Parts: sequence; C-alpha cells; structure tokens
Amino acid sequence: MAPRILVVDDEPMVRALIARALSDEGYEVVAVANGRAALDAALGAEVAFDLIVTNNYMPGLNGAELIARVREDFPSLPILHIDDISRKRIGNGLPEDIPTVYKPFSVATLRDAVRRMLAG
Repeated sequence: MAPRILVVDDEPMVRALIARALSDEGYEVVAVANGRAALDAALGAEVAFDLIVTNNYMPGLNGAELIARVREDFPSLPILHIDDISRKRIGNGLPEDIPTVYKPFSVATLRDAVRRMLAG
C-alpha cells in the first residue's frame, strides 16, 4: 500500500500543486484547506496517515496549532512544514524538530523532503 499523505494549505493553487506532485510519485494524497479539516481527517481516518505536509499561516486552526493537536494523538507522525522564505529570518513559532521547505520551492525539493521524512 502506498504511503498516505495529508496535505494542508489554504491556498488552492499551492495545495493542488503539492497534491499533484506527490500523487504523481505514487503516494495516496488527501488534500484539505485548513487545520480544522486536517485534524478531522487525521482523527477520522480509517487508515492512518504516514506524513502530514502543512502550511503554518491559515485561518482558524493554524499549522502550529494543528501540529500541537496532532502530536497529542499521533506523537510519532512525521510532519513537514511549508512556509514563505520571508519568515525564515523571523522564525515561525514551530517546534525545532519540524523540518521546513520554504516557498518558492521546486517539485524536486518537495519530493526529496517527503522521501527523506518517510524513510525515517
């Protein structure tokens, strides 16, 4: 069975790009628009996710809040953070063990990061 990845981004074009890039690699992808939908998907999944790829700055439940909530129920679930390069200097308020891919990123960079995270 292909690894299952939950993609969370409030920007429809970015969400679609990430989902397509990962689907093309053979991953099973579920893409949602916000943290609340992601939390619902993770908690309600019949088959667990192997990775979450999330943006941080979203309305409602943001990425940092999503990560904190997910870690309560799934402490070993890997999470890859997507953020704007402009925030690299000021920090994003996330735990230091959360790897980040900065926008703009290439599809190859995203795929490599996902492969590394799934490999452990």
